[in-house]
Amino acid sequence: MEPSEIKKVFTVNIKKYRTLNGMTQMELAIAADLSVGFLCDLESGKKWGTLETMAKLAKALRIKPYQLLVPEEDKNASVQLHEDLAELSQGLKNAVDAQIESLLQKYAE
Repeated sequence: MEPSEIKKVFTVNIKKYRTLNGMTQMELAIAADLSVGFLCDLESGKKWGTLETMAKLAKALRIKPYQLLVPEEDKNASVQLHEDLAELSQGLKNAVDAQIESLLQKYAE
């Protein structure tokens, strides 16, 4: 794989895992202790992160660092399971948040 292809996979995966975690760029930047501008540059491919940056992103996204470099077509069942569970988890979180908000509104009246 050429360096430009690796960089493309990296940029696609940052956004994909950020979205799977239901995070905005600002939320991910804060969680990874990066500036929002730098994260935007990473996602757009304008800049390339160091190993420290990848480690921070992986920790904030709750994935293994290597997952940021795995192309979609090379994923194994374990990686796919992790993504499916992350998506399910986010859906459950959203449902619980909605129920809590509904109860708070009901009892605030």
